[in-house]
Amino acid sequence: MNTTQSSARFLGAFYFAASLFSAAAAQPADPAVYGALPDVDEMAISPDGKTVAVLGAMNGEGVVIFDPIDDPEAKPTGVRVGSTNARRIEWGDNEHVLLLLSLSEDVRAVGGRTTIEFYRWLSVSSKTSKANRIFDNESGYYIADPGDYLAVKRDEPGKAIFARNSTRGRYRENETGSRMQSDSHFAYSTFTVDLESGGSRMKEMGEEDTVDWVAGPDGDPVARIDYNSDRELRELYVKRAGKNHLELVKTWPEPRGSGAVIGFHGLISGSRALAASFYGSGDTQSLVSVDPESGEITGTLFNNPDYDISAIVYDPLTASVTAVQYVDDLPRTYHLDETYRGLQDSLRKALPGAAPMIVSKSADGDRMIVEAVYTDHPKQFFLYDRKERRLDMLAPSYNKLDGVVYAKKEKFDYVSADGLKIPGYLTVPANAGKKNMPLIVLPHGGPESRADGSFDYWSFFYAARGYLVYEPNFRGSDGYGYEYRTAGYGEWGRKMQDDITDGVKKLIADGVADPDRICIVGGSYGGYAALAGATLTPDLYACAVSVNGVSDLPEMLGDQSKRSPLSEDYWEVRMGASRFSPAELNAVSPAELAAQAGAPILLIHSKDDVVVPVAQSRMMRDALKSAGKPHEYVELKGEDHWLSTGEMRTEMLSRSIAFIDEHIGGK
Repeated sequence: MNTTQSSARFLGAFYFAASLFSAAAAQPADPAVYGALPDVDEMAISPDGKTVAVLGAMNGEGVVIFDPIDDPEAKPTGVRVGSTNARRIEWGDNEHVLLLLSLSEDVRAVGGRTTIEFYRWLSVSSKTSKANRIFDNESGYYIADPGDYLAVKRDEPGKAIFARNSTRGRYRENETGSRMQSDSHFAYSTFTVDLESGGSRMKEMGEEDTVDWVAGPDGDPVARIDYNSDRELRELYVKRAGKNHLELVKTWPEPRGSGAVIGFHGLISGSRALAASFYGSGDTQSLVSVDPESGEITGTLFNNPDYDISAIVYDPLTASVTAVQYVDDLPRTYHLDETYRGLQDSLRKALPGAAPMIVSKSADGDRMIVEAVYTDHPKQFFLYDRKERRLDMLAPSYNKLDGVVYAKKEKFDYVSADGLKIPGYLTVPANAGKKNMPLIVLPHGGPESRADGSFDYWSFFYAARGYLVYEPNFRGSDGYGYEYRTAGYGEWGRKMQDDITDGVKKLIADGVADPDRICIVGGSYGGYAALAGATLTPDLYACAVSVNGVSDLPEMLGDQSKRSPLSEDYWEVRMGASRFSPAELNAVSPAELAAQAGAPILLIHSKDDVVVPVAQSRMMRDALKSAGKPHEYVELKGEDHWLSTGEMRTEMLSRSIAFIDEHIGGK
């Protein structure tokens, strides 16, 4: 495999000279460098292998760039995203890219005005740069979800199949044989979409309990999945061989709030069998084959005994599952095709120190985009030509941070007070001695998420400023099996928090962390953990920073109950409302414990957060003020839960590092 490191041939002067190379001399510990959106976030190659689509940022604004890689004279073209947030790109055909966007808006709803984050797909022409929106709201309904891209329509060029929630009428025939609408319902249904115009027409209507569809090789739906919440069953409906209607073939018990026992993801290539993720053959999740005639599991395609599946790789061009991903310390890919497994091994040898993943490939498999992930610097993108056996670097994700190591992640596992192994990671500043260091504890959000050993802008920024950063994967974290995840149910502020505390005490006992210079910082659930640390263990921390964090558990549950019964069930199980009384939930709600806070607290919250309402931080602010406790409050205007804009990421990093430096820096 011939490897080169030159990006001059690809994505040339139009893109990189303007957006990347112009500020190479910027200070590496500058919040604006780490807070900026990635110069390149995603890449995908067209089915014919001739064009690379790039999702990235230019001058702080999201862009999609098209580069015809076979024409050295052709200039890349692009589309600016504007004030919306670009989330994902996928090719629909050789001309059209499907671009997923989101935008938060204030709308009038029952009970007053509320903020809704709308997601929408655009179909963008690489030839004309014209973009057309797929789906709109319906009269009387605010539909926030964009729908799911299922497959291309093989017998109709320029068409694709999507599934989306929609209201449609049911029809019956009257005594004269005419069709009459009898009622209407809200259902997850399939649609045929024209990629050129964005127009759509309903293909097959779902039921009120429908949650998913599976498309066949020609794009037409072949299976439907419902969740019957009254009977707590997941149901599989399939079009059996030679039949055009769906029949119920199998049900699985699934208690409300527990999460899917089985999930369907597409067909297995070259087969009518369904590919499904399933807990059942062990504690960790497996990819299994399901017989469409009986609904029975017929074999295991993949299982790692230590780690769950983190993602299913699905190809809408063939309507089939091609690979699975999991995370040990770095993301890994297991291809169902043995040829690609061999190629994956060759890529690891060609890129030592990296975790390379094939993230996009042409229809014939001759060209592919490879994303390489590292423990000490941001990811890079490569183009691999299988015929020429040539691997060319296309671009780094953050040009200003590429090629220089300012920090590195390493494993830090320990045993909790009750004997459970808790995995985690330390981000260590370059050339640090790891002795008596100022420590930032950075618990992840979710809480069903996890930290890993790869670069992330938040921990690496703090490390570049000289801090040791600790990211614990406390019980309840995702990726380590069913038992480890469910061990966190009902443990907010209890054993989940104890796991974080035990890790900090271990770092102190080992002489790694200075006990007088420890700050706890986090976002979302991590923000809750930061506030819980400051109020439940006030002597352990010298400061705390909560970003979009939860402060009042009963209030948060009340907000979730307004969204849907399934959302309420989910959070009741995870927070523990089904086990604990409101008084017991208040006992681990930081807003109720403000008088116990010892360290100064910085509250940062996005005004347009639709996951954790800004009211959560406002309540904590008011409680701290009433208790006479030192605090600061920052509200990020026009920002969402995920800090999707570079401007607000930079603001968060700037505010938090100034606060941290004041309280644990320079001592």
